[in-house]
Amino acid sequence: MKFIARNQNFILLTIGIMLVILSLCLIFYDRFELLKDNVFNEIDLVKYQEKNKDNVDIKDEDETQVITSIETENIDENDASNGIATNNNINNTIKKEYIGYLKIDKIHLNQGLVSKNSYYNNVDYNIQILKDSDYPDKEQGNVILAAHSGSGSISYFKNLYQLGIQDEALIYYKGYIYKYKLVNIYNVIKNGTVEIKRDNEKSVLTLITCTHNSNTEQTVYILELISKKEDV
Repeated sequence: MKFIARNQNFILLTIGIMLVILSLCLIFYDRFELLKDNVFNEIDLVKYQEKNKDNVDIKDEDETQVITSIETENIDENDASNGIATNNNINNTIKKEYIGYLKIDKIHLNQGLVSKNSYYNNVDYNIQILKDSDYPDKEQGNVILAAHSGSGSISYFKNLYQLGIQDEALIYYKGYIYKYKLVNIYNVIKNGTVEIKRDNEKSVLTLITCTHNSNTEQTVYILELISKKEDV
């Protein structure tokens, strides 16, 4: 009986060790993937800065008016909360070309932005520039960006909840660096539209994502432009 009990204990101990090893492998894999993404984003940012030293003009696809509400039906935290990127089946024949970058040092966010008509301009692939958005160079415009906030590799806005009033964000665009300051944070019910409360006399950046630890709300972050300088 002692021999059988020892075997059972050995088997249980072996299973426990295997589960611990498997858990560690998953943790280190996620960290490796995050580190890899950050490294490639830094490389892409350098390439973007080199490409835009001469302030090459990029034609905007459309002009929009200042708006009070926008559609956000495709922003769903559940799509990215299982830790598995939903963009694994991206059509690799389509080139992903950044027109700018969003950088928020406080939460270690540094991610490229594609044009509004790009194949990759979708929250399932990247930070999305919403269709009602302006680009940063429009006076009194509103740059409206959305992304997932779950736990997957495409959850670029998962740490926005750590931001507070007066925190800053940068957008690199057309050879300039636009610096924004956070002035307002508020939650709205997740119903497919978001009301944007901002000063129409100022240039602003609006960030939208699912509310941290909530399945029924979205959080809106309003940032106002405080400076613009050449990216040298």
